[in-house]
Amino acid sequence: MSTPDPSRDPAVALDPIPAQEVPPAEKDIHTRNRLIRAGVKVFDRKGYAAASVREIVELAGVSKPALYYHFGSKEQLLREILNEAAREFGNAIHQATERPGSVRERLHAYAEAFLAAFSANVPTIRVAHACFTGPAEAGPTFDFAAFEQQATQVIQRLVHEGIASGEIRPATASDVAAAINGVVEALAARQLHPGIEPTGPDDLHRVLELVFEGVMNERRAQGAQTS
Repeated sequence: MSTPDPSRDPAVALDPIPAQEVPPAEKDIHTRNRLIRAGVKVFDRKGYAAASVREIVELAGVSKPALYYHFGSKEQLLREILNEAAREFGNAIHQATERPGSVRERLHAYAEAFLAAFSANVPTIRVAHACFTGPAEAGPTFDFAAFEQQATQVIQRLVHEGIASGEIRPATASDVAAAINGVVEALAARQLHPGIEPTGPDDLHRVLELVFEGVMNERRAQGAQTS
């Protein structure tokens, strides 16, 4: 098997850019943030493989060395975009679920925080979705499972709290987490499709209440179990 030639990969910076080649004004956090915003737009519009460093820096209004100074490569820029989105989701979920209130109230807060973070990051999520579902060359390696595990653990912790306090009937925490995450993620994902009406917070809370209360008449449910 031949060894890939890194010189043929435009995503790879072969040599560090000497600091003196980067304009001093482009070494600050504002330049870094401009590159991230521009990267999201270009990756969202063209896809990772087709996006070029030139397009990103031109949209950001900075020099090409600035991108390599802050990120080292196109690949690392995308990885940092995904990392920042994951951190934003994680912080929003943490703040929502650490607030005072019942387990039911905090699960509602979790769902609303997830929806709000999703709404604020739709272009980034489209890019992440393309990397997750596309071929290997569609983007860099990224641990998408880590965020899913984090969200699941948060809900499972609340479920265990609710069972211990009597607020939730005994149930398998992973099953409850799957049901709640399934509803929240499916409703949030409607924002990815322009032709589908997005779900607002009121709709989200109403559907979650169906999950919490159940939709089966108790007598009919018992009959179905004994038939």
